[in-house]
Amino acid sequence: MALLPRDWRALLVLAAAVWLLPQAMPNDYFLLLFNIMALNALVVLGLNLLIGSTGQVSLGHAAFYAMGAYLSAIASTTWQWPLAAALLFALVLTGGISFLLALPTLRLEGNYLVMATLGFNIIVSILLEHFESVTGGPSGFPGIPRLHLGAWAVGTDRSFYYFIWTLFLIMLALTVNLVDSRIGRALRSIHEKELTAQALGVPAFRYKVTTFVLSALYAALAGFCYAHYVTFISPKTFDIFYSVQILTMVVVGGMGSIWGGLAGAVLLTGLPAMLHRFEDFHVLVYGLVLTGVLVFCRQGLVPTLVQLTSTRRHPGNPPPDDTASAARRLAAGTAASRLTFPTAHDNEAPASPALEASPAGVKPPLLAVQNVSLSFGGLQALNEVDLTVHSGEIVALIGPNGAGKTTLLNIISGLLKPEQGTIQLGTTALTGLAPHQIAAFGIGRTFQATQIYHQFTVLENVLLGFHRHGRAGFLASCGHSWKERREEATLREKALALLEAFDMADQAPATAEKLSLLDQKLLELARALALSPRVLLLDEPVGGLNPRESDLLVEYISGLRHHGLGLILVEHDMNVVMRLADRVEVLQHGSKIASGTPREIQQDDRVIAAYLGQKRR
Repeated sequence: MALLPRDWRALLVLAAAVWLLPQAMPNDYFLLLFNIMALNALVVLGLNLLIGSTGQVSLGHAAFYAMGAYLSAIASTTWQWPLAAALLFALVLTGGISFLLALPTLRLEGNYLVMATLGFNIIVSILLEHFESVTGGPSGFPGIPRLHLGAWAVGTDRSFYYFIWTLFLIMLALTVNLVDSRIGRALRSIHEKELTAQALGVPAFRYKVTTFVLSALYAALAGFCYAHYVTFISPKTFDIFYSVQILTMVVVGGMGSIWGGLAGAVLLTGLPAMLHRFEDFHVLVYGLVLTGVLVFCRQGLVPTLVQLTSTRRHPGNPPPDDTASAARRLAAGTAASRLTFPTAHDNEAPASPALEASPAGVKPPLLAVQNVSLSFGGLQALNEVDLTVHSGEIVALIGPNGAGKTTLLNIISGLLKPEQGTIQLGTTALTGLAPHQIAAFGIGRTFQATQIYHQFTVLENVLLGFHRHGRAGFLASCGHSWKERREEATLREKALALLEAFDMADQAPATAEKLSLLDQKLLELARALALSPRVLLLDEPVGGLNPRESDLLVEYISGLRHHGLGLILVEHDMNVVMRLADRVEVLQHGSKIASGTPREIQQDDRVIAAYLGQKRR
């Protein structure tokens, strides 16, 4: 029988501790303290999901906490709605407002996003204080009915303790499921490398908006519980200082760590109460403890403890021998002929009869780039560049540094938008589409500097390439539905099969940061193939490799044409270009100066002049 996942074993231990803890509490004051801990932990859980998964920092979650409390209080007290209807009203309105807030603010980055959410928090605080006829103003909102579940009234600290901690455990379990899923993997990829995630078919902006709304709903749910627990609320409880306190709990416990968020909430909620015995020195001691954690545990308490434990159990391994690995694989005949991956595309647009028509014997191009231009200020990066790629063809794109080669790849993959020109994949127009849409239509790529996810396992990196093949959404992932689990198992089987073709199946559970440069490049190629691409963009694939390693990678790339892929190869190693390319396109200062077979390009005076600065004599 398979063991439970590590997080679920920890969750069961926590549940047992929570249910047994009241028996050891000397008085009801500790029940009150632990109830506040649970409320804070619920808000922190949502904020940590947002920060840890997508890298978005918010200083506005006190506002969502307030909205959950005040909206439910108004509905249940002023309007005399049932508690269930009041809760639904609070969640729907909070979700709608957070969605409208997310649309503009999540397009901001860094400090701008923090300031935008801070401004929202201030606006909500002002509204709570000045709309006295509705919110009670600075005097507060009294007479809120207590919670009840059917005939069971949650009217004491002890009964609320069991209610709020059970609710927190349920939300924690749903969050654990979400993080440990296809969606959770995509969210973490956005945090680490957003542009790479988009190139792998992850709809980054949509996922960030959804996660922002979800984290706001966590806070609103906590606000509902708080209002009906204390039965009196005032604006001071939900000011900007509470947002700072919640964010501090996330940082102290560990950004991105679900268990770290819980540890931070427990520590920073309970520490002031425990330090009151120091009388006038409790603020100083609190500051020293907080400073010590931030200085000596920069990743947070839980991640630091996990890292220390892992280092002691698994001492560092010697660096892998790239040359020996390449030699072994070449001797074993490992090549692209072993690769098996689907090439059909569900998202391919139906063919247009007008576009299908072509002269007899002329095969239409798989990819057509026409008159593409782009400038950065006064620098003309590309000037009316044309390029075509046919099925099974390798087109090399060469030129001096700064010629515009990588810029053209970025335009094709959607990371940059051209000022003019069109890009056509078969019968599908790609111009103006988002990177994740272009990836879904069949454009895969590797990068000049390998863009693998170092904190992911090798298997998780390849699974990111299969992300677009999955269909399970946020709700299915939170519930770990049978369909979602079956889909994840299928994707894992495909990912392992692809790793097996690259002779990397035994490295599947290893962290990607431990791989050699050769294996990182092979992993990036495998991940790109997981997209089931029709066209593959390779940006200096053998850069940094020695000749034996280059031979291995060239063998893989050469075999890809037999699968019907079109390949665009950007490479400075002319030996690799001459071995692989069916056709060579030459760029200089953003303009195409030559096109032809490798032999023709070798003898072209314009190309020689571009590289050597002079013509042949």
